Amino acid sequence: MGVKDQSYLPLPPWAARLSASCRTVGFAVLLLTLTLSSGCSFGSGTPTRTPFPTWTPTPIGQQPQAAAPEVQVIQSTPAAEASAQPTATPTPEPPTATTAPTDTPATPPTPAPTDTPAPTATLEPTATSAYAFELEAAEKFPTESLAANVVRIFLYVYSPTTYGLPGYTLQVLHNGESLAVDEISFAGVPEQTRPDPSPYTRFTNMSIIFVEPQAGRWDIQLLDPSRVAAGPSVTFELTADERTRELYVRYRQK
Repeated sequence: MGVKDQSYLPLPPWAARLSASCRTVGFAVLLLTLTLSSGCSFGSGTPTRTPFPTWTPTPIGQQPQAAAPEVQVIQSTPAAEASAQPTATPTPEPPTATTAPTDTPATPPTPAPTDTPAPTATLEPTATSAYAFELEAAEKFPTESLAANVVRIFLYVYSPTTYGLPGYTLQVLHNGESLAVDEISFAGVPEQTRPDPSPYTRFTNMSIIFVEPQAGRWDIQLLDPSRVAAGPSVTFELTADERTRELYVRYRQK
């Protein structure tokens, strides 16, 4: 039977406590040696001691002034600002196609008359079946050369197969009073109410002028060479200051 290894035998409790106490004492001795070595001088000068802070307050007014932090100002130039904020350049839109204008026939301008024509005179309701002529036109024209209270009457009496018919005249009543008429129509090519083309140019083969107050009612009727009524009568109304004092009647043979 062999002998057991004594190094693996457990220590009794008292021995374990003694070993722990020895280790503690040894560590304390080592720490004390290191402290004494750092505090002693080995041929050097007086050791420097670390000053302990005092709690004496500093008098008011003697505190050191803290330096104001330096502020660095950066000035921006217009060029820098312009470069920092670039603006967007708008992209031009493509031109739209323009529709070619169509050729519109120009309407010839209507020549403006010097004066607005007066409305057609009122026709009196008369029995026309017994007359050989019919009233084809009854108009008033503005005068160009007549003085106040001067009225001119134009007549054109004609046949569809020929030009003007001769020997006819007019019966003229002003406010119911018959006026003397000595003129008669002539045959052939008629004259014109205006020497030049105008809105009031008409054919005529007889004219007569009356000098008297123009205001009132004017009744006109065609008479044949025997002084018998040959066509219906027509009535014109004139005012005291009216300029349309040229009266025109046209009779056409049936």
